Amino acid sequence: MAIAVPLAIIVLLILANALFVAAEFAIVGAPRSSIESQAAQGSRLAQRVARILDSPQRQDRYIATTQIGISVASLGLGMYGEHVLADWVGVWLEPLDLGRWIASHVVASVVAVAILTYLHIVLGEMVPKALALQRADRTALYVSPVIEVIETVWLPLVVGLNAIGNGILALLGVTRQETTADRYHTTEELLFIVQESHEGGLLRGEAGQILRELFEFGDLSATQVMVPRVRLVGVRAGATDEEVRTIVRSSPHTRYPVYATDMDRIVGSIHIRDLMHHLVAGDPVTSHEARPLPHVPGTMRLDELLATMRRSRAQMAVVMDELGGTAGVVTIEDLFEEVVGEIEEGRGRAPIVRDGPERILVRGTVRLKEAGDALGLVLEHPEVQTISGLVLCLLNRPPLQGDVVTWGSIRVLVVSVRGRGVDEAAVTRAS
Repeated sequence: MAIAVPLAIIVLLILANALFVAAEFAIVGAPRSSIESQAAQGSRLAQRVARILDSPQRQDRYIATTQIGISVASLGLGMYGEHVLADWVGVWLEPLDLGRWIASHVVASVVAVAILTYLHIVLGEMVPKALALQRADRTALYVSPVIEVIETVWLPLVVGLNAIGNGILALLGVTRQETTADRYHTTEELLFIVQESHEGGLLRGEAGQILRELFEFGDLSATQVMVPRVRLVGVRAGATDEEVRTIVRSSPHTRYPVYATDMDRIVGSIHIRDLMHHLVAGDPVTSHEARPLPHVPGTMRLDELLATMRRSRAQMAVVMDELGGTAGVVTIEDLFEEVVGEIEEGRGRAPIVRDGPERILVRGTVRLKEAGDALGLVLEHPEVQTISGLVLCLLNRPPLQGDVVTWGSIRVLVVSVRGRGVDEAAVTRAS
């Protein structure tokens, strides 16, 4: 009985230290999304924790309470536990007659401190810390009511310590924010979270890729995703039935830009369904039937472009060059493909086709980044963005079929040309 009570006190002090350590790390590491989700479902414990997370002042008081608890438990364990264990160890050492060399109490004190330090670090610090970090949300839910009760008891001390701490921070020029700044994440932080979740197996490959593309969506400009003017196929206002048939047969698309005299004077767009009606009726296409299109600068970001197209209720937008002429066209499908990948319309070939472990066949309009991703490389050029642009830049002349250029870690073979640009190329890792 004489041993049981002191031993129970030592165990309680270690458990108290473990409780406060777990509470501190749990509230810091608790995933806000999980807590708020449970709170929205009606969990009172989650609502309690959410109130703490939403208020910096409550967080300060909560953490101050855990810090006071850790300090009290640690000091109590050191002062009381060392004395009790030293007496026990001293009794065990008496038969060894160590007094002839050193005082047995000194040995007993050293042994007692070693035992308490081990128990304190392992059971009072490491184990609860690991459990709290691995199950932060559950730990926070279960320990927060206990900590709030203790906080109420120690409130004057907690408030006083927080006031002193905030005063010192103010002297250092640090102002405590009224809202929790870490509640929101930057794009870079979210992208890092997606990458970590993908590598950890929580996100499937396709889902992770779509999320990464979504975050990069707003960084792209209209010029980077447009169909360039040299690749545009449009319908002239007043085109005859034969002209329309030729266009539809050679370049089947869902929508076509309608122009007055040339591509610099695009007046709108027309759906293939309406073109078919004109063919059946034998009527020419007029500019009045074309749906108006927004004209945007090539520097416009894709998120702004998408908003502009929504306001205009348009499925297509004309991208202007610096002189106000037509640089190209962007469709809603082009924007969608930037997130989910290429979606073929009609009988067109895929923009990237794997032709071996280190070789791909690409369209000239494929961006360097996309080709690099397919080969597992980082391809960036300061002046050009596409495979065709890279070949033109390196050759300093219009490409010819069979031309070969090497740049960085890739080798590009021109398979076919279209006009004065690359239509298709074979890209291989340079040996």
